[in-house]
Amino acid sequence: MYKEQKIMDAKIMQAKGLRQREIAETLDVSERTVRNYLKASPARKDRKKRASKLDPYRKTIRAIIDENPHYNIELLFEKLVASGYQGKISILRDYSATVRKRILSEAVIRFETMPGQQAQVDWKEFGMQEVDGKQRKLYAFVMALGYSRLPYVQFTLDMKTDTLRACHIDAFKYFGGVPREILYDNMKTAFVPDSDGNFKASRSLSELASYYGFIPKRCRVRRPQTKGKVERSIGYLTGNFWERVKTQDLSITELNQSVLQWIDDIKGKTIGGLNQSRTERFKYERDYLLSLPTVDLDVRFATICTVNRESMITWETNRYSVTPDLISDSVELRIDRRTGEAELLHAGRSLRTFVLEPAGCRKRLFFEEDKEAIQKRWRSDRDARTQREARKAVHTAVPEVAIRNPSEYDLFAETAGGVQ
Repeated sequence: MYKEQKIMDAKIMQAKGLRQREIAETLDVSERTVRNYLKASPARKDRKKRASKLDPYRKTIRAIIDENPHYNIELLFEKLVASGYQGKISILRDYSATVRKRILSEAVIRFETMPGQQAQVDWKEFGMQEVDGKQRKLYAFVMALGYSRLPYVQFTLDMKTDTLRACHIDAFKYFGGVPREILYDNMKTAFVPDSDGNFKASRSLSELASYYGFIPKRCRVRRPQTKGKVERSIGYLTGNFWERVKTQDLSITELNQSVLQWIDDIKGKTIGGLNQSRTERFKYERDYLLSLPTVDLDVRFATICTVNRESMITWETNRYSVTPDLISDSVELRIDRRTGEAELLHAGRSLRTFVLEPAGCRKRLFFEEDKEAIQKRWRSDRDARTQREARKAVHTAVPEVAIRNPSEYDLFAETAGGVQ
């Protein structure tokens, strides 16, 4: 069966245009062996088999395992016993293993892709978890290379567009290159319907794809198996990595360090149906990835803030100082949501980078380089206000009214009459 599998793999690769040398390197055999594989006509000899207590249930077993290759054998045994099966679980376990291996191997061949051709992307939601001491929603971004099955995983606290794009860039850096196409499921931040109801890549994804040179593709409707590689990666992540860490005190930084170490640990293991490890296949696939640009695309969230009279900007209830010469001006705040790092810009010029305070804390943060200038501005404003108030007091003072004897008014009237 091992040789027949390699013969089948060699013929599929030849049909896809690979040269004999490339096929030989992929299968780790000589070119002469590849030529023999390509000439071979694998045939199976029919053998008479003794009747087995399992025979009446084989069709049922195949259907169940085809639907779910990892179906629990204990549950399957109980189901068959309820239907009249009188054999032992050991026979069922051996047959199920054979069926599972065949189904997984067929799935591997059916959806095989060329080296560097495709990656698949999806999110895994872990619900509310206590992360860094707070109850938060936790997610994992997963990108899996189609040929080598090498995954990249990054835990995040949201699935927003700028987070999705930043995770792509981190994945490209991890792989050291970019696949020619990336396949997505029904991801709202990736594909949006046009006026006719047809789904198109969103503007933000199109910008990312254009900059890095890949083609975004949407998974066919009702055909989730076409992105089964990332689904299997997510299943492995959930059942193997997450089960080990979910009871620990979770830190987003430590999670991302641990999951990369976990990938390093698993990538040397042989992949079922391929007889090669992710490391072996990625060593070959790496050379087919597109080169990374020299400068990363800036995918941070951007917003405009106005500097108030106290020389502060406000973001998510917290206030941050700005140089007082920018009072009443608009400044741009660019935020990496994953790290909480922000950059402040004015007229395209970077003023500073800093880490944001947690949302809702209502803190006032004065940067050391601003303090002296702000205090000087405040003293100047205070002095100017004091002077204005003094001038206002002078202008609004009530004039002193002289109190005169009535006889003086009579004298004034007589004098006035004399002039006339």
